[in-house]
Parts: sequence; structure tokens; C-alpha cells
Amino acid sequence: MRPDTEATLVTEAVAELIALGAAMAANNEEAFQRHNFRLHKLGIPREDRIQAVNIALQVKMAPHRNLVEMAEGYLTGGPEPEGGCCGGECDCAGEEAAGSCCGGDEGCGCGH
Repeated sequence: MRPDTEATLVTEAVAELIALGAAMAANNEEAFQRHNFRLHKLGIPREDRIQAVNIALQVKMAPHRNLVEMAEGYLTGGPEPEGGCCGGECDCAGEEAAGSCCGGDEGCGCGH
């Protein structure tokens, strides 16, 4: 952390915008309302609050988007899966591991 004597870009308003985005990403309705109220009282325009929320949603939705794109690739004309259950080059493709794969059981080399 920086000493209080140094200049910083993180003003009270910026900290509240960060907290608003974090509340949104964490699905914390109470925190969202609290930080939105504080930003309103600080005179921060609605457009800036919307931008903070949109940035948080972009970050939050990235893993979901990646998973949807992967599923679309597999299910809408992409190549059929090869190799093991995890899509890798592990021992879980073999007959012996077929029953124990992805359950965390011993015998599956993929660790999934």
C-alpha cells in the first residue's frame, strides 16, 4: 500500500466505482445498492456507474463465454472428441479407465 502522502489515482469516487463493479461481479445486491447510493451522493453520473457495471460483467462473463464457444464448437460441426474424457492425451481414453474417469477415482490419469 502507498503512504497517504503520495498522490493516487484511486479517489473516493474511483474506489466506489471499483466496489460497485465488485458487488455486481459477486452477485451482492446489498453491496451494489450501498455503493450505487454512495456514488449518487458523490455526484457520479449514471453513465459512469453503468460503465463500471459493464466492465464487471465483461470480466465475470468471460469464463462463461469461453465455455459456450467451446460447446458450440463441439456441438455444431466441430470435430468429434478424440482421446480421453478430458480431451487430452491421457490414459482415461483406455478401456480400463472408462468407468472411473472424471470421478476423481484412481486409474484415471487425467486427474479430472
